[in-house]
Amino acid sequence: MIDYKTLVAHLEKTGRMKLLPRVLRELKMHAARAEKLVSKKETAKQNPALISGWRSIENGVLTDTTAKRALLEIYKKAIS
Repeated sequence: MIDYKTLVAHLEKTGRMKLLPRVLRELKMHAARAEKLVSKKETAKQNPALISGWRSIENGVLTDTTAKRALLEIYKKAIS
């Protein structure tokens, strides 16, 4: 959690307000990276795009136990 008021006050005090857009951009990128590493679990009930099973993301690693890949392979064989 970042105290933006303190950050802006510090930049004003030190005469570095031109850095504010860069700092904010970096903070947003850092938050986006941290969001990707958060553990998540989706089930077919929550996400209808998943045909069956579940998907889990832990430490940036995707574990996919859905039937989606198998159905795509069957479809590809059927149309070729």
